[in-house]
Amino acid sequence: MSYLGFPRLNFAGTFQADVATANNLAPYFDNDLFEPRFQWRMNLPDPNGLWNPRGSGALRLTDVRVTSVCRPDGRVLAEGSEDPVVGGRIADDDRRPNGKFVDLDPQNQMVSEIYGLRLRVLDKDGREQLRGDFAPAAMEDVWIRATLPSGRGDPSATYQSVLTGVRWAEDLTSPLLRTMREATYGDTLSVKLNLDGVEDGVERWIDSLTFGRIVGAIGLHAENEPRHLVAGRRLRTSGDSSPLNHAPCRIDEDTRTVFVDLGNSIRATSRGGPLESVDPLHLVSLDGDGTQHDLGRLQGLEADFYERLAGIVALGLTPAQAESVRERRLAVVDRSGDEPAVVLAENEDATFLRADGGVFRIYPEAPHDTVSTVVHATRYGRPAAGVRIALDTGSLPAVLRAPKTVTTGSDGRAEITLTGTDPGNPRRVIDGIVADLGYGVEDGPKVPEGRLSIRLFSLYRTPERPTWVRDVQPVLQQYANLYPAMHDVFDLGHYGHVTGHAVYITKSLLAPRDSPHHMPVTRDLSPGKRDTIVKWLATEPAPPVLDIDSIDDLRSALQQALLVEHATIPPYLAALLSVKSGHNTEIAGIIRGVVLEEMQHMAQVGNLLNAVGGTPRIGRPGPVPTYPGRLPGPVLSDLTVRLRKLSLEHVENVFMAIERPEYPVVDGKRFKGAVIGSDDVKVSRKGEILAADDKAVRTLESWFEKAEYEPQTIGWFYNQIARAVIRLDREGKLFTGDPARQVSWPGAPGVLFRVEDKRSALLAIHQIIEQGEGSPHDLNGNGVADPGEFGHYYRFQEIVKGRRLVRNGKGAWAFEGARVPFDPDGVHPMADDPDTYKLPAGSVARRDSEQCDESYTRALTSLNRVFNGHPEEMDDAVGLMYQMQVQAKKLLGTKVPDGGGTVVGPSFQSPGVHF
Repeated sequence: MSYLGFPRLNFAGTFQADVATANNLAPYFDNDLFEPRFQWRMNLPDPNGLWNPRGSGALRLTDVRVTSVCRPDGRVLAEGSEDPVVGGRIADDDRRPNGKFVDLDPQNQMVSEIYGLRLRVLDKDGREQLRGDFAPAAMEDVWIRATLPSGRGDPSATYQSVLTGVRWAEDLTSPLLRTMREATYGDTLSVKLNLDGVEDGVERWIDSLTFGRIVGAIGLHAENEPRHLVAGRRLRTSGDSSPLNHAPCRIDEDTRTVFVDLGNSIRATSRGGPLESVDPLHLVSLDGDGTQHDLGRLQGLEADFYERLAGIVALGLTPAQAESVRERRLAVVDRSGDEPAVVLAENEDATFLRADGGVFRIYPEAPHDTVSTVVHATRYGRPAAGVRIALDTGSLPAVLRAPKTVTTGSDGRAEITLTGTDPGNPRRVIDGIVADLGYGVEDGPKVPEGRLSIRLFSLYRTPERPTWVRDVQPVLQQYANLYPAMHDVFDLGHYGHVTGHAVYITKSLLAPRDSPHHMPVTRDLSPGKRDTIVKWLATEPAPPVLDIDSIDDLRSALQQALLVEHATIPPYLAALLSVKSGHNTEIAGIIRGVVLEEMQHMAQVGNLLNAVGGTPRIGRPGPVPTYPGRLPGPVLSDLTVRLRKLSLEHVENVFMAIERPEYPVVDGKRFKGAVIGSDDVKVSRKGEILAADDKAVRTLESWFEKAEYEPQTIGWFYNQIARAVIRLDREGKLFTGDPARQVSWPGAPGVLFRVEDKRSALLAIHQIIEQGEGSPHDLNGNGVADPGEFGHYYRFQEIVKGRRLVRNGKGAWAFEGARVPFDPDGVHPMADDPDTYKLPAGSVARRDSEQCDESYTRALTSLNRVFNGHPEEMDDAVGLMYQMQVQAKKLLGTKVPDGGGTVVGPSFQSPGVHF
């Protein structure tokens, strides 16, 4: 019994494979290298996120109709008047989410599985007849069914499974379904799906993108019958020239009927189009010498037989024929030509092997470290005992263990058990490893009869106290990148969004693997990472953002701080470069001063990182900020930073938001005063501390330990770093870096400290906070404020207010100083968020933008050398920065193609993935 028999329900129609494709390319799994364009649809020659990057992963049955039913006696009913289920629908569940397509791994996408699909059968009047859960199954028998006009092949594949937990309507209107209900075992039915013709839009963009053809059948399922195969015969393609693909075959000995499933065997004339004509085909039996004995012509191969009968043909045998085929091979012969041609045939010994489920996820910790499957062996369609099955264990990595051989019992079955140990992290950005294990008859052909596909996850120990920055965000950011459709609901890379949906995310993570309630990403997680995220979400009173408990944690935090400083420079520089020469000079001077200080802050963090034995990463293959986007690290997660021309709105909404002061609470009060005075520290032009007031330094240290900032602000982040420096240096062993790696910048605004100890480190961190978020107070204690000492926020506010910030006659700070005029006509009409890859490939604008990006990339590479042992090369890095600015100015004279009068601007892109 199975779908390949009588009684049977046949269906055909359209479905949607709304698969996500950004996750199909392994390099995109690297958070450091990910770029926004990887979420765009392909625009060749730019692959971007391939053909459906914003896919939800959903499998939707959009218009699937019951085309016919086959009664137990083989009679076909194709009209609703004969059985009211004909013309009815095969539909998704109307009470829960859609099923999902799930890849095993980006490096094995040929065994995609269906999870969470619940099928319903409705009669022609829309009355539900039954519903059942499609047991997860993997794609099988993939082949090229059609050739597209471009020459690309169009694939077809099958899914065989069972419907479990079948619930029948109390009052079935369909006589056929009443018969099936009475004959089926338990609450299970057999089901077969053939899928092909999915439109990927590569050749042309059409409205049917992601939609394809589905044809299938539902039949009976017997007790102890395999779920994912027909344990019968296998008619195999006869050589490379055969027009047909392999076909399952079964003989019902009680009714002497041969069933051949040609549903995935005949080529289509076009994508999702009619099948090629293969009539007439005859079924024959073969003697040992190849002599053919005709059993009859396969009837019903009319043009509509695929949709009408799910591509299944049946042939009744005489008693003598039925007896003769018990020990003879079967074949299908094409008799349309002058000479009969065998197009399908069983192998030489009429054996067939297939595992009842061949896709596995293993985690190297009990109880997840062991999986098993049952291989069914048949000979002449009957269970074959004593078959020695050889497994290609030589191809397995050492961390996976499997038996070299297994032998079938009297029932034709043999169990294969796989065990995995920790593979380490050889792919770095993709969890674990993938492997294939071929199997076949021990003395048979060298080509495997089948394959088991395995993903072995890396062992991941759940930390005692997981944090967002160290443990959770790196995992969830990857999925936020690769499944952009999720972003429209909530951003998995955003702390607030994740904690705000903690209940749902936790339920999704802990749901059974076959549940449709998983997000598109949560089945990809190993148990170790899953448990870490669940534990983090459950932390009271709130999941922690950042703990800096070790030197490695400190180095990681400093690397993120370096990125934060880096990320502010391109937006400020883009606005500065958009100013026309000779215009808005006051504003340009303010922004230029801030840019230089941000460069100094970036250099200062580089010195801090080197001082504690870290290795600054600037540029590729490390992370490079992308726009529009959030600032890196655990800061200002609700702010989107963009590249835009100079405008008062942009300065106020973005620049001032980045630099907004956060007055910490110290000893229960808001602190707005000065912590340390400029006279308390003497520093050489090279950044060496010549003298420092010990009491003032102790005051600064105490202030860092007392100051409480609003979490996830820039000041809070640097305060956490300062506290970690104090805590980790209690034994005086933190600053182990090579002093020769310290970089000096004599012309820097402020002081670029050479960091050699806790004192210099805290002074450096304080200066970064003071220059960025500093409030307008009198640092010198002389009653006169120095405008050069204003924090960036107040300098940007001078632009927005149009006046300099001064102390007025009443002694209050007010924007009542000299005018800071803004002339909108003195700004180039630069397009918002310039992006090299939005410019037409091959255009002059694209070429010039790529050259500007190349100079930016080289500047970052040069800076990386400067902070990694070559401080003497600073002039080279500065020269490259100027070169990039010259090229950026050239871009601002280039019109954006079809850009409505806008001009091209610098994109500050540094591609890390090349094709």
